[in-house]
Amino acid sequence: MVFENIVVYLLDKYLGDYIENLDTKKLKIDLWSGHVVLENLYLKSNALADLNLPVTISIGYLQKLTLQVPWKNLYTYPTKATIDGLFLLVVPKTEVQYDAQKDEKEQHEAKMKEVRQVEELRKQKEAEKNAKENDKTNDTFVERMQLQIIRNLELSIRNIHIVYEDKSTKPDHPFALGITLNYITLHTTTSDWEPTILKEDTPLIHKLGELSAFSIYWNTNAKSRTDLSRDEAINTLREKIAIDNQQVPSDVEYILRPLNIKARLILTMKPRQEGFKRPMFDIKIDLDEISLNMSRNQYSDLLDLLEFQDYLIVRSKYIKYHIEKDKQESASLKNWKFAYEAIVNEEIRPRFECYKWENIKAHLDRCREYRTIHLQELTGKLTNEQKKRAEELEKKLDVFNLTYIRRSAEIEAKKKQEQEPKTWWGSVSNWWGGNKHPDDPELDLEKVMSPEEKKKLYDAIGYAGEDTSTSTYPEEYVDIDLAVHLNMLDVNIWSKVNENDAEFRVIARAVIPDTGVIFKQRPATDAIAIFINLGSFQVFGIATDSKQSELLNDSRPILARPSSLSSSNEEKLLQVEFETNPLDKKSDYRVKVISQSLEIKYNAPTINKLAECFEPDTQRNLEGVKQVAYSTYTDVKHRSYILMKHNIEKIKVLDIDIDLQSSYFLLPENGIYKDGVAAICMDLGHLTLKRGTNEKIHGEKSFLSKAEKDMEDARELSYTRFKLKLEDIQLIYADRNESWEQARKEKKSTRLHLIKPMELEMNVDKCIYNDDAVLPAWKIAGNVPNIELRLSDKRLFHIINHIQSIHFPESKTSIHDQPLIEAEATIAQSLLSNP
Repeated sequence: MVFENIVVYLLDKYLGDYIENLDTKKLKIDLWSGHVVLENLYLKSNALADLNLPVTISIGYLQKLTLQVPWKNLYTYPTKATIDGLFLLVVPKTEVQYDAQKDEKEQHEAKMKEVRQVEELRKQKEAEKNAKENDKTNDTFVERMQLQIIRNLELSIRNIHIVYEDKSTKPDHPFALGITLNYITLHTTTSDWEPTILKEDTPLIHKLGELSAFSIYWNTNAKSRTDLSRDEAINTLREKIAIDNQQVPSDVEYILRPLNIKARLILTMKPRQEGFKRPMFDIKIDLDEISLNMSRNQYSDLLDLLEFQDYLIVRSKYIKYHIEKDKQESASLKNWKFAYEAIVNEEIRPRFECYKWENIKAHLDRCREYRTIHLQELTGKLTNEQKKRAEELEKKLDVFNLTYIRRSAEIEAKKKQEQEPKTWWGSVSNWWGGNKHPDDPELDLEKVMSPEEKKKLYDAIGYAGEDTSTSTYPEEYVDIDLAVHLNMLDVNIWSKVNENDAEFRVIARAVIPDTGVIFKQRPATDAIAIFINLGSFQVFGIATDSKQSELLNDSRPILARPSSLSSSNEEKLLQVEFETNPLDKKSDYRVKVISQSLEIKYNAPTINKLAECFEPDTQRNLEGVKQVAYSTYTDVKHRSYILMKHNIEKIKVLDIDIDLQSSYFLLPENGIYKDGVAAICMDLGHLTLKRGTNEKIHGEKSFLSKAEKDMEDARELSYTRFKLKLEDIQLIYADRNESWEQARKEKKSTRLHLIKPMELEMNVDKCIYNDDAVLPAWKIAGNVPNIELRLSDKRLFHIINHIQSIHFPESKTSIHDQPLIEAEATIAQSLLSNP
């Protein structure tokens, strides 16, 4: 009864941590009976503490939780989980009160959490490396367990509303950020997708998942629910749940309008018996419409929220130096003492202390002592005194030293534990507690189960216990076939067109219809294939008819659209194909990108309104947010560079075929395009990038024989060649009633050309041998036949007047109004004025 014990233990543990006044004894009895019904539950205010967010739960209510577990037929009958009615009202933690003990505890917990994250990442990398090196690794047991869990799970979640209300950031204009969900279900169906109860073992399992009316909203100038009673607040939360995209509350400002998703899943329980004709997971996901919206007020609230959260973070850092020790002191003297304590303790003292010999010696002693204690913890048990001492040492050591010491102790402990037998309870606790070492067997569950339970489980999931690793799959077998289809992606920006307008209007809209994504995986060669199809792309500006419905685009200027897309459904605006380890084995990677021509027009009213919409109305101190964003950007950039460099060095042959049709940009006179208006046309050219004729080299003998005959030919065969060609780059100025379109299509020099059509050719060769000291890693050669510029003084004046006629966006904020005080200094001043 291993599974039963574990399920009861986990539910008792986690439900007890989040729910108030939970009767754990009754819960255990209900769990053993196989039917649990919990109603009218209230969540603890600290239920979100593990997320480390500056928020607390004001109201948390779970209307009904039902769980049905068929213990007698666990492997054949469905397990049903139902949640009906979850309502959370979350508010910010606005008051930062300093508590020395609490602050020290939080810093220690945050430090050890970072240490554990580093250790988990290292163990994960080691596990992946060991899995790749060991060809006999058996992945089928895990796959079978996953299939069995999905096969027997029946899930239903209904009426979810989680909202964050903030009336502290902007006291005069409170706002609310919320998530609502009508329902999400996952149930077993027939082959016709009708609900059914599956009791017999069948080769194919059909699952239907539905998500109804998932939405995200941001209400500006919202009425707070914190002043209402608990029952009234819960009722208002229930009323604001959208039923579908048509039946929505009138006073809700959606960022993501109610979204419906339908997923069809076909599970092949025993693909080997089916002759590997069907994928193990065949998934089809249909998304009706994704409608994203953002208004100027929502954007302003977002900036204010980020600024206020940054203020709270910095305030919590320095508030410990602003304790009122003597209330008789003058305010100026308190401020000077605060500034002195903050600068000395945060900037000066740490620099001097780290260079003293006695501190260096004490640091080394702490490292040795902590290593001894941690080694004993890994190989045995610690006394209470040792645990307290280890915690004291952890508070004084930094993350780097803790990680290094714990790793060295783990290596030594591993040597001692290799010959020690493992107990039954130790194996179970390690597996479910997350302490399983990556070198341990795949699942310790197989060791702790009795032979009868193991046989019962193996029979249920169709696992024979033999070596059925991925190496026995046919190379062409696809085990995961995922297809996602999106009918429409709609992005809208809302703002006031005129200052006197009472309501917001759509000032810009981007529409992407008919988008598809296909993902396939072939486990035998660890290969994947991704296909992306983009049907079309259009951008609309401000409507010229103010009385027209915001849903229509008839009177809106078109800022971007396909210029050469035919009416055929087979031709897409963008087609992307990416494949690793193709079946033809002629290359290591295959990339194919085909794009049709795109016409982009400048529209001054729309661009100016967009700039005005996203321009901050006041100067905000977002230095902390900028630092976090820059740090994240730098980290992503370095990771991407290392990953790209590794992949490029690993790739020997890349089959690439990129064909981007010529897109062009129009800058009309006065910034508004009309037929016959003067315009500047910048044609970006037709870009092609293809792989050369060199084939992938198979075997060293053929290479050596060719090298002996002709060394130059051998060197050529050592490179994969790519040919880049950029054609018909041109710049055109057409005066009024002159046809820029005809001049562009002629592909030759006309009197309207400022830069005649030109081309660029480039050959890029990559060596397939990474460790060769003689052959260059890259060879690049380019050719530009000619560049011809035609410009007279008359046309130059026309172009200058043309550009001056356009009203470009202007910043309302003068550079002299920008604050010159650094972020932390500004926050420190706030601390002085608001102790």
